[in-house]
Amino acid sequence: MESNNQVLKVSDIKKIIMHLSDDLNKLDDAEVVELEDDLYWNILDEDIYSPYEKPGDFTMGSLTEDWEFLQKIIIGERQMISYDLYKLASILKYLGKKNVLK
Repeated sequence: MESNNQVLKVSDIKKIIMHLSDDLNKLDDAEVVELEDDLYWNILDEDIYSPYEKPGDFTMGSLTEDWEFLQKIIIGERQMISYDLYKLASILKYLGKKNVLK
């Protein structure tokens, strides 16, 4: 039986992250990005990848809380865990919506 699953190479993911990082460094005011919005809707994990069914419940997320949580990694208060990718993804989605790379 043939698998239809897409395979992502970790090395390619790393390359994309590096390109994004390089582009962020080129911003005119690379020191800060202002969060003009904070709260966002979040679809539950069990619903997000079921496109043929309407999502059931939604939860509320906070970009500010996500960022504060991620800052604890930078200052050494905690180790990174897989769920941190969710929090970072929320921040990256916001930056993409704001078109910061232009």
